[in-house]
Amino acid sequence: MRKYFTKRLMAVLALCASVLLYQQAVAQVAVSGKVVSEDNEPLPGVSVMLKGTSQGTTTDAGGQFTLSVPGPESVLILSFVGYLSEEVVVGTQTSVEVRLMPDLQSLQEVVVIGYGTQKKENVTTAIASVKEKDFTTGAMRDASELIKGKVAGLVIDNGSGDPGAGPNISLRGIATISGSTTPLILINGIPGDFNTVAPADIVSIEVLKDASAAAIYGTRGANGVILITTRGGERDHAPSVAYNHYSAVSNIYRKPEFLDAGEYLEHAKTFDFVSNYVEEAEANGGVGATDWLDLITRTAYTQNHNLSVQGGGASSTYSLAVNYISQEGIFLKSDNDEFRVSLDLNQYLLEDKVKINVNLLRGVQKRGALGDGSSFNPLIYRNALIRNPLLNVKDDEGNWIDPVKFQYYNPLTMIEETNGELNNSWTRLTSNLTVEPLAGWKTNLMVAQEMKDGFAGYAETKKHYSTTRNGRNGFASRSDTHSKTNYLELTSQYQRLMGDHHVTVLGGYSYQYNLNEGGWANNYDFPTDKYSYNNLGAGNAMRDGLARMSSYKDDNTLIGFFGRAAYTFRDKFNVLASVRREGSSKFGTNYKWGTFPSASASWLINREPFLANVSGLTLLKLRAGYGVTGVIPADSYRSKTALDYSGSFFYNNGKWVPPLQNSWNPNPNLRWEKSQEVNIGVDFELFNRRLTGSIDGYFKKTKDLLFEYRVPTPPNLADRTLANVGEMDNKGVEVLLRGTPVRTSNFEWSSTVTMSHNRNELLSLSNDLYKIEGDYINTGDAGDPISMSTHRVEVGQPLGNFWGLKSVDISEDGLWVIELPNGERRVMDDNVLSQDPNRQILGNGIPKYRVGWTNTFRYKNFDLSVVMNGAFGFQILNFQRMFYENPNINYNVLESAFDNVYGKRLLGYTRQAYVSYYIEDGDYLKVDNATLGYNVNVSNLKFIRGVRLYVSGSNLATITGYKGVDPEIRRDDLLFQGNDNRDKFPSIRTYTVGVNVNF
Repeated sequence: MRKYFTKRLMAVLALCASVLLYQQAVAQVAVSGKVVSEDNEPLPGVSVMLKGTSQGTTTDAGGQFTLSVPGPESVLILSFVGYLSEEVVVGTQTSVEVRLMPDLQSLQEVVVIGYGTQKKENVTTAIASVKEKDFTTGAMRDASELIKGKVAGLVIDNGSGDPGAGPNISLRGIATISGSTTPLILINGIPGDFNTVAPADIVSIEVLKDASAAAIYGTRGANGVILITTRGGERDHAPSVAYNHYSAVSNIYRKPEFLDAGEYLEHAKTFDFVSNYVEEAEANGGVGATDWLDLITRTAYTQNHNLSVQGGGASSTYSLAVNYISQEGIFLKSDNDEFRVSLDLNQYLLEDKVKINVNLLRGVQKRGALGDGSSFNPLIYRNALIRNPLLNVKDDEGNWIDPVKFQYYNPLTMIEETNGELNNSWTRLTSNLTVEPLAGWKTNLMVAQEMKDGFAGYAETKKHYSTTRNGRNGFASRSDTHSKTNYLELTSQYQRLMGDHHVTVLGGYSYQYNLNEGGWANNYDFPTDKYSYNNLGAGNAMRDGLARMSSYKDDNTLIGFFGRAAYTFRDKFNVLASVRREGSSKFGTNYKWGTFPSASASWLINREPFLANVSGLTLLKLRAGYGVTGVIPADSYRSKTALDYSGSFFYNNGKWVPPLQNSWNPNPNLRWEKSQEVNIGVDFELFNRRLTGSIDGYFKKTKDLLFEYRVPTPPNLADRTLANVGEMDNKGVEVLLRGTPVRTSNFEWSSTVTMSHNRNELLSLSNDLYKIEGDYINTGDAGDPISMSTHRVEVGQPLGNFWGLKSVDISEDGLWVIELPNGERRVMDDNVLSQDPNRQILGNGIPKYRVGWTNTFRYKNFDLSVVMNGAFGFQILNFQRMFYENPNINYNVLESAFDNVYGKRLLGYTRQAYVSYYIEDGDYLKVDNATLGYNVNVSNLKFIRGVRLYVSGSNLATITGYKGVDPEIRRDDLLFQGNDNRDKFPSIRTYTVGVNVNF
């Protein structure tokens, strides 16, 4: 597949090179010049373009440039961030000097909002906008990493080195207990995922943070909305070509410190149980020294190629982008290959009164599968850590050494004796017809379809432990999934300026139909390993009735009517109001439709007479907004009766018959989770924009939380009902500060800080009809052999509370001393362990504070960017310490297992326990990315406009007191936040070398 991608890429490269080399020969005139600021200081890095072409250059450290032009009629366009652009007619000049003036009207910048755009000065809601120039550079796994730490309140946690794995994303806390926290992601107006679009193809990302901004999306907007805009062509612009490439290497960020073979032999002199491992090794071919983790990992290599072509004529534009990425994971056979193509075409007709747009996005992905239907098998990593380092890999006859004495497996066997792949593809075709019959009145019809297909195949050979230990004699499975979504949106907008009044009115209709289907089957006991997962029928387990299969199909429809009105008075008072009426087939009979209103306003105080003469103040804006958003149920038919054949078979008329029973109870009152949010904010710009920022405070209350309740049978036919009952609130503060502390002709330092604080509280879980006993839920699983819940979700408390035994000391014989809730202390025995009243809140796994800090330094043609992220005010349950920091268990342990507990003595247990000793403060500040770049002077090169070289590193350093591998952990499970799973795919450190070339 990789060769197939490479051939495609080379064909496109050859085509673009041909276009680039087709140039008309004309007489050239050399023009030199100097560009200075309003203070007559040289400006380096200014873009100097020959109008109507892709020919251009940039100024050097002294503001100087040289450019060849066809003749005196040539026009130069000079542009620089933060300054007004200038056009200069060459005429008879061979040397020019241009002074650029600061863009004090930067608020005229356009930002993307729901169903349109708006001038930044008129924005009344909490919207964060990150442009391409501020994106993080390096080996980006998906587009989310471009803005990590750059938007206050937006949390992007990776915590995994699995190639192709997506991040956990949330905005302004957790507002649900059973839904998703991921914001609605729209790519050019169509729902999608961060990984479906190439990072290099994105020009801006806007985040609609508060409900007054997101309410126009109704039941999909409760977690906020992220709007991604991709690259497009320009009218009257000659073809421009850009090629971006990077190569990267990755390693495990930090290896846990387990005993090696020499340390095992040393401890065998003191601890009798360790001598068992010596005996095991001797019985299996002799004592060796094996680093199991080193055997199954590697230095992973990644390469990324991105080629784009843009341009346009008098009445059309085009943009084509091709992206290929090949990623190796740090575990053997953990790979990810992706190929993406995007095409955007625009045609203008009837003196620009009609515009036709067609956009195509196509992507294919192939990942390695180390587990059945999954890219990663956590048991492989676990066994690499705990396996006896004295064992050899194979015996003298070349057979895998895999003794069964202690019930753990050879991790290399688990990799080498499996074969699997995960293939995904997606195609999205969007067409827009825009008609503007009168100035200010624009109507757009959008029709789109997106199709996704997935395939998973997995096989285990006869040498896999599933055969050698469980007698399966070869195992295989495969599955197929298909989804299709049809979109139709009709919007019409009218705007008019009447003296001091500016009015914009928008109305629209939205239709979305989703179809999902798929199937799955497995079998085992095959005559040969050669079939892999391509001949499931050959397995004997099917004949014996032991093979399994399943299939599904579901669909749902979402319809919305919406309207919005914006009003501006004297360019200082702005009001925005919207309402959406939305219906879904997922809702119950009594609640098919919901209404989602919003209203917001802003006041540009700096334009009042009493602030007109304040020196250095260019913006002081006060904002306030209120809105209602929703979360729709995940499944299509939970409001209806569902019957299936499952449960215990019964004997009838000589046959065993599966019973027909209810899967769940119907609920005609099933509806959306409703979030009501108030936001108050202030935006400011000081000292001629050397310091800018915003501060927002919000309060969000979510009602009708979805949860599956246990109900009595009878009178109910099933013991579960999905219902809207609970309430929760989130409140917080967000701060964004941007500053330029130093700016000279040769050096500039700019800095951006984001800070956010969130407080969450569960207000209720029960009502008169559906109740939770005690108003709490114990959730989370410490895992075998501990088998205890780790968290409690309780009314009156925030989500994420650890619930367990509070250890305060250790007894003379190495047993835990537990402090009970009443203050009494007791040595832990089975009685104390099993009694719930002895457990109490031990901390919270959700950070109270988040910080992002980006510093960019520019010196002449060099630039250095450092991105830091931090989280504070939370705890982590360290599963590796809880399971492997005990010197008396029958597998490999951490070196710290032989450290005295509480500085007194070693543990005396032969089993693990969940106590507060293993809960640690998780505060950290991480150097997430550092990039050093150099802009090559290409003024003497005819066909190249710019070349940038860079080196980058990610996950470079962490300041923390946490003893685990990485305090940035996966947060897949809402109700038990803060569990650092012992089997997670380890995080990685990556070093990157890249080049960007513009032709």
